[in-house]
Amino acid sequence: MHKICIIGLGLLGGSIGKECLEKKLSKKVIGFGRNHDSLKKALQLQLVHEISDDFNNIHDADLVIIATPVKQIELVLKQIKPFLSKSTLITDVGSTKTNIINSVKNILGAESKNFIGSHPIAGSEKNGPEAAQNNLFNKKNIIITPHKLNTDSSIKKIEDFWKQLNGNTIIMSPENHDEIFSTVSHLPHALAISFMSMINKKENREELLNFAASGFRDFTRIAASSPEMWRDIFIDNKEACLKDLKSYIEQLKEFENALEDETALFDFIHNGSDLRKNWDE
Repeated sequence: MHKICIIGLGLLGGSIGKECLEKKLSKKVIGFGRNHDSLKKALQLQLVHEISDDFNNIHDADLVIIATPVKQIELVLKQIKPFLSKSTLITDVGSTKTNIINSVKNILGAESKNFIGSHPIAGSEKNGPEAAQNNLFNKKNIIITPHKLNTDSSIKKIEDFWKQLNGNTIIMSPENHDEIFSTVSHLPHALAISFMSMINKKENREELLNFAASGFRDFTRIAASSPEMWRDIFIDNKEACLKDLKSYIEQLKEFENALEDETALFDFIHNGSDLRKNWDE
């Protein structure tokens, strides 16, 4: 490619830029963002070739990657629309998809054919340009969520881009994506955050944390993720999250009842344990 533009240089955007430079996927990789200090840090870390706060610089880009929190994507689309060429492809790295695609269609109209959603299943609880890392997408699933206006050739170009980062691409609808990731990603974050909120309200929280060990650490690690990012995800995928939360509350009630019956309790634990072991294998 001649030019790749990345809007948002946190963990995902920064890691994409880092690999684009190292693999020489484009002659020019330009980074954009809200925080000039973060942009300068990204440049120092060699995550991009150059930085800019002028969206006019995307006018001849081959690819624009929006790597901001999901609720910022609508604003970004409005800001970049006047500068997009008819051949520029656009993708994102957001954890929700249906509302994003709806915003794309409303804002870009016929040119929404050039937007193809992406969701790399990669990352950590860390954020900012300092969190960028090598091989973040290596052998990770990259969900691609095309819509009816996309062409096969454009979809293939987005797939090929992620494959150059060694990702495994999977195609699915935006709606199916949001249902799946509410269950396997969004709800687990809600549980970890809620548990830490419970700990925070206890008078002896410092004592509790002093005795917490590896199981506690593994379960709660994701609660340290960006509050802004996760607020936006929960709002954007609210309906699916509420549905999963209702199912989980029913499971908690089942566990509560099982505490009164040793056989029921054993079966409850055994079923969960078995599924986890089989998935690991």
